[in-house]
Amino acid sequence: MATASLVLSSCTEGGADAAFCVIPMPNSLTAASGSYVLPGETAVSLPEEENAQKVFRYLEDALQNTPIALKAVPQGTEADIRLATDSTLADEAYRLEADREGVCITSNASGAGWFYGVQTLLQLLPPDIYDSSQTFAGTLEIPTVRIVDAPRFPHRGAMMDVGRNFLPKEEVLKFIDLMASYKMNVFHFHLTDDQGWRIEIKKYPRLTEVGSHRPRTQIGHSDYYYPRRYDNKEQRGYYTQDEIREIVRYAADRFITVVPEIEMPGHASAALASYPELSCGLGKTYVVRDYFDVFDEVYCPKENTFRFLEDVLTEVTDLFPSHYIHIGGDECPKKAWKKCAHCQALMKREGLPDEEALQSWFIHRIEQFVNSRGRDIIGWDEILQGGLAPNATVMSWRGEEGGIEAARQKHRVIMTPGVRCYFDFYQSVPEEEPMAMRGFLPLDTVYAYDPLPAALTPEEQAYIIGTQANIWGEYIQTPEHFEYMAFPRLLAMAEVQWTQPEQKDFKDFARRLDKEFRRLDLRGVNACRNFYEVDASGAWKEKDGIYEVDLHTFCPDAEIRYALNDSVVTATSPLYESPIALTEDAVVYAAAYRDGKPLGQVKPTAFAVNAATGCTYSYSETPDLGDLCDIHSLTDGRQGQARDHHRWLTFHRDTMQLVLKLHRPGKVSKVSFASLWRPWNTLWPVRAARISVSMNGEHFVSVADSLLTYDFTPTEAVRFPVSLCFPEVEATFVRLELVGGGPCPKGYYNEGKNSDFALDEIEIY
Repeated sequence: MATASLVLSSCTEGGADAAFCVIPMPNSLTAASGSYVLPGETAVSLPEEENAQKVFRYLEDALQNTPIALKAVPQGTEADIRLATDSTLADEAYRLEADREGVCITSNASGAGWFYGVQTLLQLLPPDIYDSSQTFAGTLEIPTVRIVDAPRFPHRGAMMDVGRNFLPKEEVLKFIDLMASYKMNVFHFHLTDDQGWRIEIKKYPRLTEVGSHRPRTQIGHSDYYYPRRYDNKEQRGYYTQDEIREIVRYAADRFITVVPEIEMPGHASAALASYPELSCGLGKTYVVRDYFDVFDEVYCPKENTFRFLEDVLTEVTDLFPSHYIHIGGDECPKKAWKKCAHCQALMKREGLPDEEALQSWFIHRIEQFVNSRGRDIIGWDEILQGGLAPNATVMSWRGEEGGIEAARQKHRVIMTPGVRCYFDFYQSVPEEEPMAMRGFLPLDTVYAYDPLPAALTPEEQAYIIGTQANIWGEYIQTPEHFEYMAFPRLLAMAEVQWTQPEQKDFKDFARRLDKEFRRLDLRGVNACRNFYEVDASGAWKEKDGIYEVDLHTFCPDAEIRYALNDSVVTATSPLYESPIALTEDAVVYAAAYRDGKPLGQVKPTAFAVNAATGCTYSYSETPDLGDLCDIHSLTDGRQGQARDHHRWLTFHRDTMQLVLKLHRPGKVSKVSFASLWRPWNTLWPVRAARISVSMNGEHFVSVADSLLTYDFTPTEAVRFPVSLCFPEVEATFVRLELVGGGPCPKGYYNEGKNSDFALDEIEIY
C-alpha cells in the first residue's frame, strides 16, 4: 500500500502511478496493485434519488466519445459502477473505491458527493476520452484505489465579469463545465457595471435597449495613451431571461450555484444612461461608459430608485434560486450625494452623520428587501463602511482586513484578496503578456494562498466560508483571452478551496498539472503556457561581489538551456545547473527542454549590470512602490517599461536627492536613469538633473548639470532615458539631485496639479 503523498508525487509520464494525477488533490488516497477494465456495456447501479439520475446523465455525456455504453440498473443489481448512499457522510463528501470487481462511489443523498466522485473517476481515465476528433479506441482502465474525500470550504467560487465586455452564453456554459471538473460549486456572475447591463429585465426594457451596448472601448490602460485611444468597435450583448434560465439549469446539473451580481449604489452608469431619473441629476448627461475608471455616477437614494431596484431584484430572484444575491457595494463615490439636496435632507431626517452612513443605510434597505424574498446579500468589503447590514456576507477584496473585521463581527466571509485571487492580474512578465490589470499573480502564489488569517481565533476562522477567483473583464474581450487568464490558475485555486493544507505541495501539483494540460487542450481551453517557459531573476550577491541570474520553470523534470546575447537556444545550448554570473549588461535567453524537445518558447530577459548594480542608496523622500517593485528596485539590474508601473519608484515632491554608495571606490564618467511619462497618472519626467560625487559621503563636487527637454508628441506612455556624461572622476558616493516635471501643463489631464515623477534603474559607468 502507498500513501496519497507517495502516489501523487510519482505522477510521471508512463509511470505506474500516472493514473493518479487528480486535481484537486484528494485528502486521502490509498492505492494498491491491479485495476478494473470497464466493459463495452457498463452497468451503473443507481439509488432512486433524482440527483443520482442527474449524475448518471452527466457521466453518460462525458463518455460519449468512447466505445463505452452506460446502462442504468436498479440499486442492488450487479454492476460495474455503483452509486451508494451513506447518510453519515457530510454534504459534498464522497468515497471512491475501485478494485478488480468494479467501482463504488458513495455519497449522502444530496448527491454532490456522487458528482465529485465522478469527477475524480474521469480524471483517473485517459485525457484522450475528450478528443472529439476521433473516437477513443483504448481501454478504460480504473486503477485499484480507495479515496476518502471532502472539501475544506463550502464556498468554492469563481467570478466571470461580463459587465465590462460581454461573453457569449456558450463561453459561460463552457466555464461552468470546467469549474465542475475541478469541484468548484459557486459561479459568481457579474452582470452589471458602468460599461454594460447584461441581463434582460422585463419591466425595464431600456436597461438592455440602451445599457447593453456602447459604440467603442478604450485601448489599453486608461493611463497608457494620451489622449485615450478607442477601438471604434461597437460592443454589445446581454442574456435573455430564457438564456439565464438555461445557464442556471446547466450549472445546477453540475451542482454549481449561480450567484448574480447587480451593482449598487455605484458602478451604475449603464443603468443611469437607461433611466437618468434614478440619479441625483446635477445637470449631468449619463452614458454607458467606454473606458474604465471609478465614476461619480451613483444611484440616488430616492423612493423611485428603490422601487426600480426592488423590481429588478424581484425578477433577478425569480431567475436565480441561489440563497445569495450579490449587490456589489464597492467603489461608491459620494461626490453626487454631497451635492444632492435630497440626499442631504435624507441624512438629516434619518440622523446619518455622513455619506458613509448613507451608503450603509442604502445597503440595509436593500438587504431588508432581499431578506423579504428569502435570500441574503453578499457585498464587497466596502459595505462595512458606516456599519454592516445584519445578515450580510462580506467578500473581502481589498486585502484580508475587511474579512477579518467582518468575521470578528460574526458575519460570514468569502476571502478574495486581489493579490491572491484576481486572475485579471498578469501571470508572467507584463511586456510579454496580453493586456491585463497591473498586478502580478503567478501560479505558485495562487497555490500558496491560505484563506484563514492567522490573526483570527479558530472560532472566528469558522466564519470564513470559502474563497473565490475573480476574473474581471476590463481588458478581456474574447473567450480565448478569458480562458488564458483563468487557466491554469483556476486549477491552483481549486486545490486551495478543496484540499487540506497538509496535503498540499506545489511541486506535486506541478507534476499533476503537467499531465492535465493535455486534458485542457482536448477540451479546447486556451490555457496560458508560461508553465513551460523559463523565468529569469537577478540579484547582487554582496558576499561574493557579483551579480547572479537564477533560471527556473514551473515544469517538473525539465532541463533549462540558455545562451547569453544570442536568441538561438537549442537542446545543445549550455545546460543551466547553477546561477549565471554577469559582469556587464546582458540578455539571457532561455528555454525548457524535455527529452531533447522544447516545451515552450525561448524567453529573453535583459539585465543592466554596471557600477551601480546592487548598491545601496538613500533619498530625501520615501517613494511609493510600483507593482513588482521593492525599495531596492533602482539598482536591481532590471529596467522598468513604459507599459506598466512595475519596477518604478514614484516620488511626490518636486525635488528629490538620492545618494548612492558604490561597492568600492572607482572611476566614473556617466550616470543614466529614466523617468516615466504617463499624463493620466500625473507622472511627468524629470526636468532637471545634477550629478555630484564624493569620496567620503560628506563633501560632494558637482560633475554634471542639465536641463532636460522631451518630445511629448507621442500619444502613449513613454520611458524617457537620460544619460549625463562628464570627465572621468574617482568616486565612492554618487548623488543625484532631481527636479520633477512641475505642474501638469495646460491641455493635459490634471491641468495645473503638481505632477509626480517615477524613476527606474540607475546605471553608473
